Amino acid sequence: MSNDKPLIFDASIYQPPLYKPFRQQEWPRSEEEWARIERFKAQVDPITLDVVEGGLEAAVDEGEAAVELAGRSTIIREQHDYRASICTVDCNNVTSVSWGASADPIRAHFPLEEIHEGDVFLYNDPYDSHGTITHLPDYCVCVPIFHSGRLIAFSLIFGHTEDVGGRSVGSWPTTSTSIFEEGIQIPPVKLYNQGRLQDDIYKIVLRNTRFPDTMRGDLDAFIGACRLIERQVKQLCDRLGADIVEAAMYKLMDRCAEAVRDVILPMFPNGEFTGEDFLDNDGINLDDPVKLMVTLRKDPEKIILDWTGTNPQTEGPLNSPNDGRFLSKWVGSFLAGFAPGTVINEGVTRVFRCELPPGTVLTSEYPAPVINRMQCWFRGFGVYGAALAQAFGGNVSADMHCVQVYGVYGYDEEGKPWLYREVFGGGSGARTYADGTDAVDMVNDAKNLPAEFIEQRYPVIVERVALNPDSGGCGKYRGGMGYVKDIRMLADGYYVTYVDRTAFGCYGVNGGGPGKPGGTWINPGTADERLIQFCQEGIPVKAGDIIRVTTPGGGGWGDPLERDVEAVRMDVLRQLVSIESAERDYGVVVHKRMQGLTAEYVVDEEATRLKRREIHQKRAPLKLIDRGPYAEEKRKAGKITFNDVFLPPSGMADQEVSGEAQLL
Repeated sequence: MSNDKPLIFDASIYQPPLYKPFRQQEWPRSEEEWARIERFKAQVDPITLDVVEGGLEAAVDEGEAAVELAGRSTIIREQHDYRASICTVDCNNVTSVSWGASADPIRAHFPLEEIHEGDVFLYNDPYDSHGTITHLPDYCVCVPIFHSGRLIAFSLIFGHTEDVGGRSVGSWPTTSTSIFEEGIQIPPVKLYNQGRLQDDIYKIVLRNTRFPDTMRGDLDAFIGACRLIERQVKQLCDRLGADIVEAAMYKLMDRCAEAVRDVILPMFPNGEFTGEDFLDNDGINLDDPVKLMVTLRKDPEKIILDWTGTNPQTEGPLNSPNDGRFLSKWVGSFLAGFAPGTVINEGVTRVFRCELPPGTVLTSEYPAPVINRMQCWFRGFGVYGAALAQAFGGNVSADMHCVQVYGVYGYDEEGKPWLYREVFGGGSGARTYADGTDAVDMVNDAKNLPAEFIEQRYPVIVERVALNPDSGGCGKYRGGMGYVKDIRMLADGYYVTYVDRTAFGCYGVNGGGPGKPGGTWINPGTADERLIQFCQEGIPVKAGDIIRVTTPGGGGWGDPLERDVEAVRMDVLRQLVSIESAERDYGVVVHKRMQGLTAEYVVDEEATRLKRREIHQKRAPLKLIDRGPYAEEKRKAGKITFNDVFLPPSGMADQEVSGEAQLL
């Protein structure tokens, strides 16, 4: 499609029944309130707007820091799997977008006259959260913020708690077929009513977890942090006036929309571009990949992401009960990369909108299982990235793994359960100008669990944490490396893993190769070696067993034969790329020579020149998106379909390869 002509969108095609409603419910302000807000917006000058923006973002940052200090579970305190936000009275997110960014469920259950100062609301029900919470371990705490005698905003914090009941320790049953297997469902309730704790509510919550002490500590940390944010917003109102602060909130959303429309949109070519990507399976039907698909439609005024073609709701727990609004903010948060410094808030949805058909894996219907919904979210980035690769002619970063969760649980001598669980990252995709980043986690500010911390609390020994050699996809710029971690069991227990990209590799872009998939090996290198692939739970492990967790590498970018020879040699020296991979994938012949106890790695320049020419002559045409051998295997078996885009053939100049010189 031409990039010169604006698209004409037929509004009728974005209405139900073809698409799910963009937002489940709205709470518009009255005409009198809007008149007041508009009047004070006119008084908010740019400096005041920056002060309010900085104050709100600082309040959110301080709230998250408080959770880190006060939380009890490892996944909260150590791994930062929680988010804070502030939204307006009509439930529009005004701070940097988060997964639990809105108070919609509170407004849906409680009329304004029943929302009081000192109230604290709690919920975790994915199907009654208006897209803010999408699986049961994520409890959300919401505190209304009052000033000058009226409600002006809400502070919210949600986080992944350790256990909410259900059939398995840690509340992550990878083969659930109903949400009822996954834990307790709490609709929006008042945990505190005008400052008074509702003990019965807390008793129900704590009775339905295997770890009541850590649950109580985490929820109390959320409550304290929300109140801290409340205090900070009130202090801002004391300084500037509640009317100015509230008006500035709406002006901040205006500013986000303007930045996206005026600064970011012109960077995108007009036209229609399609992206596809696949998840390994739904956890039950292991031979059937799950497809996500999006069509990006861009004109000078907006971007529409149409998710038609996405897999129907699955039997296993891969589903996610999203709406277009949630996914617009989730995917739209990456627009900040086009305009650093822009705060992406609710305003992004005025310009960048996702339209979702009902009944898909992204728009599941009650009571479909949802515990592993995060894999769909993260693969959504891959689908969007594939569409961007089409739009920008391959000048985008390659695919990345995002997140893997693994853990071990067991029972102590008194029969009480213990759970060691860690959120682990993988390699990021190569960029258009540099290698990908090694071992990163999509959870913001996440940290690895320190070995000392793990070994003091759980019957395991961490024997190794390193980068996973040869895991990054080959290319002119190499994909980032995944992790490898060896854990020795000191007691009997059960292994659990919630992963994707254990079969499909992270795709390479613009001629780059796919990253290496991840997986877990029990007792690797022995006669008892077992490969654990896909999401699994309850795998018996014995004292003395070694669990080796490996995570995927990012995709590569660009023709591997154009990679700097010295960069390949240094990767071999650093043990990131093997000598075999250097020759097979990059055409660089490296010899290892021992000088006493020191190993030197030397490039054979003539052999490299000949090898690169041989690879160039024999290889198949390079692809815009290279999904790897598993995708080809599934396509040949008729399990999946996708379209290939081949790059034009490149010439090979007959020049010597030495030092920095390359065969082009």
